[in-house]
Amino acid sequence: MGIAWESVSKRYDDGTVAVDNVSLVAEEHRTLALVGSSGSGKTTLLQMVNRMVTPNAGRVVIHGKDNHGMNPVALRRSIGYVLQNGGLLPNRTVLDNIATVPMLLGMKRKEARAHALEVLDEVRLEESIKDRYPSELSGGQQQRVGVARALAANPDILLMDEPFTAVDPIVRRGLQDELLRLQSEIGKTIVFVTHDIDEAFYLGDHVALMRPGGTLAQFGTARELIDQPADSFVETFISAGCLRSELR
Repeated sequence: MGIAWESVSKRYDDGTVAVDNVSLVAEEHRTLALVGSSGSGKTTLLQMVNRMVTPNAGRVVIHGKDNHGMNPVALRRSIGYVLQNGGLLPNRTVLDNIATVPMLLGMKRKEARAHALEVLDEVRLEESIKDRYPSELSGGQQQRVGVARALAANPDILLMDEPFTAVDPIVRRGLQDELLRLQSEIGKTIVFVTHDIDEAFYLGDHVALMRPGGTLAQFGTARELIDQPADSFVETFISAGCLRSELR
């Protein structure tokens, strides 16, 4: 088993309900796409996995173990995390950004940097950028470096929070295709947050469509959501997107 959210809810002190009694499963070695508009709870669900957010009710189970009993620092270092802007450290070179987590896990700097070069190649970035700083990279390059850094410690789980939103459509499509290629080769358990139903259907083995207010509208494959929408909300949300013809 990969990741299971079991009847999780999150209500903040001001009364805001971010997630309301959601149960989901992200299967091992598969991609779960969490999709919905702003305020639907998708990032909250993502951040429950690495304990950046703690549910008020329910639990998150990773490989059969309740993550509430796990050391949060060790847990976060064992999980890859890719943010919308790449989340790179601006004062570190590409190579040192990628080597960060392996070094935190005890790898010597020389070994970590050599490993970082291998990961750079894995995401198809030229070695010539290794000494550049994030500000010297294009948006697409920054996102690829962000993916490389998330993969550097060879985590079982990869969390991706709207990682391709800030790049132009052509670059975005290339990054999506690159993620599909990588996933076919490395087989991680990926949780991918997006507000774009088209992207969710293209990348996700399974899709969880969230409603405003943090409830689950429907969970299933892209084909199941298209052919058997649970209700008018699902049907409308899907029809508002520009669907690709080549659903996987």
